[in-house]
Amino acid sequence: MRENIEFSHVTKKYANGVTALDDISFSVGSGVFGLLGHNGAGKTTLMKALVTVLSPSAGTIHVCNFDVRKQGNEVRKRIGYLPQELAMYPSLSVFDFVNYMAELKGVYDKKAVNEVLEQVEMMKFAKRKIKQLSGGMKRRVGIAQALIGNPQILVVDEPTAGLDPEERVRFRGLLSRYAREGRTVLLSTHIVEDVRQLCGKLAVLRKGRLFYAGTSDALLDRVKGKIKMLHLQNENQLMDLQKKSVVLQTTYESQGLTARIMDEDCCFPEAVPDAATLEDAYVYCMGGKAHA
Repeated sequence: MRENIEFSHVTKKYANGVTALDDISFSVGSGVFGLLGHNGAGKTTLMKALVTVLSPSAGTIHVCNFDVRKQGNEVRKRIGYLPQELAMYPSLSVFDFVNYMAELKGVYDKKAVNEVLEQVEMMKFAKRKIKQLSGGMKRRVGIAQALIGNPQILVVDEPTAGLDPEERVRFRGLLSRYAREGRTVLLSTHIVEDVRQLCGKLAVLRKGRLFYAGTSDALLDRVKGKIKMLHLQNENQLMDLQKKSVVLQTTYESQGLTARIMDEDCCFPEAVPDAATLEDAYVYCMGGKAHA
């Protein structure tokens, strides 16, 4: 049985010679799946190819066994999409905007609009104009329009960027609740904490290429034993250390300072091992590993 989403050797080259995606292959099942990568890694390009906004130069993408290029209408019926920047009409009310987006999808059911507003806790603000909403409330409206039609797959691009901690927690709860009963949420982000809280599996893109795809635990295994604490006497020692190792964190103390480092080759025998985190593993993927 195929997964809900399958990327197979997906490549995207633009006319100016830039290769945004280079031979990307991985699959996504049910639940919340994280797509991590720095700005410019190719996450948004991959999302746009998935939701049929652009066509890959090579390779195939299947959504619920439908080919994205050949069966775009069937794919769009099964996907809800919240892009990183969703254009909204500021003078419309929350209800009218979501209702308008529903009609664009062929859904002419005001009850369905009310249901998605309830899901994102925006029903009590249904009459408020878009221009009167906070950033977090606008993102909730964005999720609401993506949920219209009860799609099998929800694709969200940087949904918590710029939100305060309370709104981020709210979003994580919403995405987790939706990813039930065989449904998939594909969460594209550079915020490692969101992935740690939500995703059992993830993929990491780096400069348009797939660096890793698998479980969070397996990614953590790659840095276990490499994270250490090292006491230093002064700033000069810190500057010298930064030339030899990746310094993850620095804590200043009454006498000297302590650096949390990635010691990949056991170059610092005096350093004390420390527990690895998913953020450490992400730094490792983004360049901590010298030969990556």
